[in-house]
Amino acid sequence: MLKQTLFPIWSLLIGIAILTMASALQSSLIGIRASIEGFNTTATGLIMSAYYLGFILGSLLVPNWVKNVGHIRVFAAVASLASITILMQSVVVNSWFWMLMRMGTGLCYAGLFIVTESWLNDIATNKTRGRLFSIYIIEIWASQTLSQFLLNLSSPSGYGLFILTSVLISLAVVPLLLVRTPSPTINVPEKLNIVGLIKTAPLGVTGVTIAGCTAGAILGLGALYAKSIGMDIVQISLFIGASYVGGMILQWPIGKLSDRQDRRVTILWVGIVGGIAAFIVPLGNGMNNQIVMMVGMFFVGAFTFPMYSLASSHMNDQLRPEQILSASSGMILLNGVGGMLGPLVAAALMDTLRIDALFWFVATLNISVALVAMYRIKHQPAMIIEEQGDQIPVALTVSSVATAEMLVEADTSTPVEEAPHEVEIKL
Repeated sequence: MLKQTLFPIWSLLIGIAILTMASALQSSLIGIRASIEGFNTTATGLIMSAYYLGFILGSLLVPNWVKNVGHIRVFAAVASLASITILMQSVVVNSWFWMLMRMGTGLCYAGLFIVTESWLNDIATNKTRGRLFSIYIIEIWASQTLSQFLLNLSSPSGYGLFILTSVLISLAVVPLLLVRTPSPTINVPEKLNIVGLIKTAPLGVTGVTIAGCTAGAILGLGALYAKSIGMDIVQISLFIGASYVGGMILQWPIGKLSDRQDRRVTILWVGIVGGIAAFIVPLGNGMNNQIVMMVGMFFVGAFTFPMYSLASSHMNDQLRPEQILSASSGMILLNGVGGMLGPLVAAALMDTLRIDALFWFVATLNISVALVAMYRIKHQPAMIIEEQGDQIPVALTVSSVATAEMLVEADTSTPVEEAPHEVEIKL
């Protein structure tokens, strides 16, 4: 059954892999080039945060575009715009202009992932969805890891890597447009109550928001940090790549562990270990030992990146089936807000304190999630393990609507069309 599903969508999976590779390469490239151009850390933080602002806007706007003109036209349009935004950053080197282009890039990638993920979800059946989604997640993590080694193909001070990113985005269009399947429809939740979400699962809301902050800070400013302490391009690619490898290897085992015990306990220990791991990187910098720093980045990725999956799964444990669609969209929006704020705060701390403050910030955030988990464990009775749903692995590059559909349709007892439309969006 799975082979029959995979065969007609091989081109779709290839397209997703190429898009993810381009996105991760672009993030590291912008951080390195910003340092080369002499942008201060705060300016770089603003540039990186602009991506998440654009992503949030895209998550809200693109579904309506798809409804009006269809998946294929929207995908082709936003892919073209994404290619343009990255090329323009190589032509006009100005922090404010880069901020605008980066916001445009975020909006375009929201569109790209909404189309591709909802298309993938539409193709899957209830019998193959779980395995297919796991393949998709592994593919995304592998692509993000490999993308860091593309930094070695050309100097980030020139045009080559900007052109390569643009080419990758354009190349992703080709296989996706060759998929022989009817375009799916996207069911967009019209109403969402964020306040109700906070009251229902405060730990889940805390976790998904802080997961956005930490991922935005690490992936947005990690390359800048490495460049600032004197790493060359090969070392930077290994430094950032180590975090992706850590997240890829331990995401599944950590998720499985959370299925076998009170999920809050897993969140507690992941937060504590992630906080400790974040202190290893600046410790290695002080020792001038890059091996220690690489090991630190591996464990930072391993115990920081899975937080979103854990927190979102914990939140879904608290929800009734008919609430999942709107709640899932709200979780992604909160994660995007966190991703926007993370680089801003981290950059300000790096400017006012010292460069190592990036990882002090990440450590503080992880430990704060652990403290919330500890409080909830003490004051809220544990859920019966058998009543918990399965942990849902989620990659770093997901769209709100597409992911919401996946979360709902993964539960065969919860048809998407039954999701109610409740309260207006309140961010």
